[in-house]
Amino acid sequence: MNVPQFPRKTLAVLLLLTVGAVSPASADEKTRALMDQVFEAIAYLLPLSVRDAEKTSEWDRELIDEKLAVLRGSADALASHTEARAPEFGLLARSFDDTVKDIDNSFREEWPTYAYFSLMELTQHCVACHSRQPAQVRDEFSQRLMARVNMEIFDDSELAQLYVATRQFDAAESTLARKLLDPGQDAINLDIAGFPLDYLGLALAVTRSVADADALLARFAERADAPYYLRERVDHWRARLKALTPALKGPADLAAARKIFQTASSEFRGTRDRRPAVDDLVAAALLQRYVDEQAAASGPAVAEAYYMLGVIALRTLEPKYSVPEMEILLASAIEADPHGPFAMPSYLLLEEFGFVRDVPLARVEESGSKLLDMLALRKLSEYAANP
Repeated sequence: MNVPQFPRKTLAVLLLLTVGAVSPASADEKTRALMDQVFEAIAYLLPLSVRDAEKTSEWDRELIDEKLAVLRGSADALASHTEARAPEFGLLARSFDDTVKDIDNSFREEWPTYAYFSLMELTQHCVACHSRQPAQVRDEFSQRLMARVNMEIFDDSELAQLYVATRQFDAAESTLARKLLDPGQDAINLDIAGFPLDYLGLALAVTRSVADADALLARFAERADAPYYLRERVDHWRARLKALTPALKGPADLAAARKIFQTASSEFRGTRDRRPAVDDLVAAALLQRYVDEQAAASGPAVAEAYYMLGVIALRTLEPKYSVPEMEILLASAIEADPHGPFAMPSYLLLEEFGFVRDVPLARVEESGSKLLDMLALRKLSEYAANP
């Protein structure tokens, strides 16, 4: 099986990770209540993390300890909720737990800068889940939460991240749209930073506002500082949006997603090529829905879906430091069908391009990572290659 080669990317974006919503109603309510508690704790702790260092002595240790205890408890509860679910749920829960430990340490040692960084990382876990689910309005809670936070301390990327984390998707889209059309921002820099992909990721997988996305892309291409390459690519994106809208609005069919994925693969030219991005994002939206609809998160078809999602995360969606989405997806592909044809290709991509907190997964004996058991994954993959 031929696998395209990709560079390791490091910028954080608000895009897609297949972690799924909890489907049973009772579990869904428990998870929602759990995340409400997490957001309440974040809403209290985040403003403290941006105080001047000399003011840390004014922190209310009792309240801080109470909120930190909520986060620690939520990490334990999330791990418990995911025990019987698909492998990517458990892996995400472990990553969540690691970040909570960083937050706990940063407040106990009174490192406000690191506390802010770690809290924003935690919201990325919320984004990882929420930015691939259909939009559901929870205005009252979200507005109450955001009212506690001084919006002026965040740049547009961080603000959009917080909006997605609190499921205010329209506000997130508006924030990103404002950034893309801001004449004070350079069009090439916006493209390099991935803002067009951030917006498209929300529009295609969450709000499914294809018409709005098309209109915004048209205005972005009309910017006076947009170079020819960018205008040509945007024209291509708009044409692909029009062609793929029926598939995006149709059933989550694996064959349809595979065909779109293969089209993107045939167009991909290597390093940072974003021309096939719309095909990849539409394929990802269909694949995520397909995985969510399966009664069992295992078998050859599910493994293939995870593998394609992992490749899309690697070549089009730029991995986040705090949420190793590509790594989780490829590990899930191996565990879904350890003896199948996608196990070894997934493992090879993990070794070549996988990182957990800047540690390359190829150094399995030295990494010390508790997130992925690379030795176990290698054994499963080797069995698939040499049964």
